[in-house]
Amino acid sequence: MSQTALKIVQIGPKQSAQRQSLTEAKVRNAKPHAQRYEINDKDVPGLALRIGTDAKVYILRSRLGTGRQAKRVQIKIGDTRTITLKQARDLARSHILDLRNGIDPRVPQTGAILTARLLDLYEQDLIARQIVRTTDMMQSLRTNLYPHRTRPIGDLSRLDLTAIIDGIEKSGRPGAADYFRKNATGFLNFAADKGHIPVSPLAGYRRPRQTRAQRLSDEQWTMTSPEQVKRFLKALNTSPDPIYQALMRLTLLTGQRRNEIAHMRWAELDRKTSLWTIPADRTKAATTHTVPLGPLSRALLKDLAKLTGAKPGKTDALIFPSARAPNTAISGWSKRIIPVRKAYGDDRLSIHGLRRTYRTGLTELGVDFDTAERMIGHKRPGLAGTYDKSTILERRLEAQRIWEDYIAALSG
Repeated sequence: MSQTALKIVQIGPKQSAQRQSLTEAKVRNAKPHAQRYEINDKDVPGLALRIGTDAKVYILRSRLGTGRQAKRVQIKIGDTRTITLKQARDLARSHILDLRNGIDPRVPQTGAILTARLLDLYEQDLIARQIVRTTDMMQSLRTNLYPHRTRPIGDLSRLDLTAIIDGIEKSGRPGAADYFRKNATGFLNFAADKGHIPVSPLAGYRRPRQTRAQRLSDEQWTMTSPEQVKRFLKALNTSPDPIYQALMRLTLLTGQRRNEIAHMRWAELDRKTSLWTIPADRTKAATTHTVPLGPLSRALLKDLAKLTGAKPGKTDALIFPSARAPNTAISGWSKRIIPVRKAYGDDRLSIHGLRRTYRTGLTELGVDFDTAERMIGHKRPGLAGTYDKSTILERRLEAQRIWEDYIAALSG
């Protein structure tokens, strides 16, 4: 052994490990021997690197409480393959502080898990349960809970949460506020069910009952006249984002849900049959849904393919990708819609309102109830939905042609 090599002491009944300042290089170069041995760290008393035959781990020896009568404990900090020396020292110092206060880090503490970590666990649960809107839900939660990400979940109060909701509403985004409230309720119910908190801080929370004036002002936006549709199509041109323009236009043309269109892929299109097939894992009803495409829809998608350089039918790429991440669907709805709302002159204008406009328009154009409901992917109620598996595809293709002819006449 060279003079620069580490001097080690094998751990026996009356032996102790050598104490020295650990470095990442020393940790990396520590080699296994016939017997397990340890190197104590000078910088953090009680922290040691244990070298076994197949692994190197950091451990901490300290006392639970203060005084000579305090119980001695040993805690595994982590494997050197998954944790750095700096991280091990930080964790060791944190554990020492807890131990002096009588808190055993090895015993799970109610509410001790950090909000960011619990959000990760919640996302894993949503994915395992195949929740369709997992990405949107987690974006709402992570964005709005970002200032509290390093806080223990047990410290998150109703006051903190209602302040977030009120802040979103005051910024002119009531829909986003309501969406966050729903997602936060689900997240905190998950936390309570798993035992991380005794009860959700939003348990029993209800929004104040709306006054008559509020109900009138909050009436759902739907276009019911040709003049309104013309005004919308003109306002849509004020959006500086051609991808977002195309998404809103396709929503008006097909009446499908925002999430279904935002995650639309080229491979889902069949140009021969003029059909778009939405897989079951992305529909609200959890069933595969086929959407007829008329001449305007097909032309829009063709132009979009030229704009993005995509090859329809030959790729599983997203049709409406995010500009920052091509493999991620477009998002940022609240900001993107602002110029369109201003140009149209109604702050209630929404993407879901385009879906209502589509459904209302089908009825106005004489499409029968059953066909119109199938067009927007609604489940058939009762026994009809259980026993009738017809697709009435020809009727739906005709209904789509009638609707797109109507929009084409208004676009001229």
